[in-house]
Amino acid sequence: MEKISSDELINWWLEKYHNTNVDKILKENPEWEKNPEEHTREFYKKYEVTEEQHDEWHKWAISTIAKKYKWSKEYARKQFAFPYLNVAPSIKTMKITL
Repeated sequence: MEKISSDELINWWLEKYHNTNVDKILKENPEWEKNPEEHTREFYKKYEVTEEQHDEWHKWAISTIAKKYKWSKEYARKQFAFPYLNVAPSIKTMKITL
């Protein structure tokens, strides 16, 4: 059975909300590819999404995982808990000024 790659999960939200993908970003930022662990925070900050966009992506991811592995959505949701931490987009925070 073909696995779902991290890039596939990340590219969905990058392409939909930022009109780019992992390959393009690494070409534009070669230092990110050489030392990805040093640039993870910068990457996720630069490509944040809204909460609604995150929720749309999450729904898509669960559905895709369930279909690909022939799992129930509930089981897919449980199995996706840890991989989610590595592939989910950051959510933009609202800045409130008084």
